Amino acid sequence: MTPDINEVHLNILLLGRPQSGKSATGNILLGSYEFESRLSLGSVTQSCELCQGRFSSFFRRNGREATLCVNILDTPAFPHSYLKASEVKNDIHEALLEKFQRGLDAVVLVLRADVAFSEEDFKCIQLELLDFEWRNYFYIIFTHHDRFEENGLKLEEQLSNAPRALKVLLESAKNRYHFVNSVAPWLHAEGRPVLEKLLSLSQQNKYKSLKFKPSASSLQHTG
Repeated sequence: MTPDINEVHLNILLLGRPQSGKSATGNILLGSYEFESRLSLGSVTQSCELCQGRFSSFFRRNGREATLCVNILDTPAFPHSYLKASEVKNDIHEALLEKFQRGLDAVVLVLRADVAFSEEDFKCIQLELLDFEWRNYFYIIFTHHDRFEENGLKLEEQLSNAPRALKVLLESAKNRYHFVNSVAPWLHAEGRPVLEKLLSLSQQNKYKSLKFKPSASSLQHTG
């Protein structure tokens, strides 16, 4: 079957620490409650899970209405409450091989905006866990924006005084980030701006994906 040229697919990988709002962010992007997301003293997601969404007439391409299809891979948190780092790594690698044979279009790191960011967090995020050149595909989503709004604080001002480790991380993402309201009643309204930015990121990369190679634990550029 000939692929529809006015249908764009985005393969999105979600990463984050326990209780960062990673699965909730996946639901926001999909506009529906697909991933299990709840408060817990430990990690909720135990293995990788793929969910898909389809948004008709999401944007215009070549003078025509185009459909956006998103494939979102939620992953076990790192560090995990119950799984070893090697187990998390192997699960993600296997899921990438099975689910994202075409490659990755966005690597999304989910961080809580209302929790202090430390040097230890930065070390964990460097993901020796994944072993690939992710900077051109890297995006940061800050959750719990609502907590700041409730207290009359502006997150942009907070970022200007962020710890050095967080500033370095933002530089790695080329200052691509977005704030989401974790208790938004309308997921579609909260998710569309993020999807637009991830689509723009894919366009900047000329729709080229990061291809996962089974022979080596790395991801390389492919067209």
